[in-house]
Amino acid sequence: MKTLLRITALSLGLLLLVGCASTQKTTYRDTVPKQQVMEYTGHDARYMAMVEEMAKERGIQVVWVNPPRKHAPAVAAVE
Repeated sequence: MKTLLRITALSLGLLLLVGCASTQKTTYRDTVPKQQVMEYTGHDARYMAMVEEMAKERGIQVVWVNPPRKHAPAVAAVE
């Protein structure tokens, strides 16, 4: 009888945990919000020059593997 009581209590506890876990709202969105749409406009030369100048003063040589990109808001498409 004790085994049946333990199994019942464990099952009930698991059901409660599953129910609580499924009540969270999802953050998935099908489309990207318009304010976050960015367009690549080239390398950020001003930032790169600033970093290279600081490195030169300290005697360090900079090799850009992934140069920083400059982004600008893309033009929103007409809906």
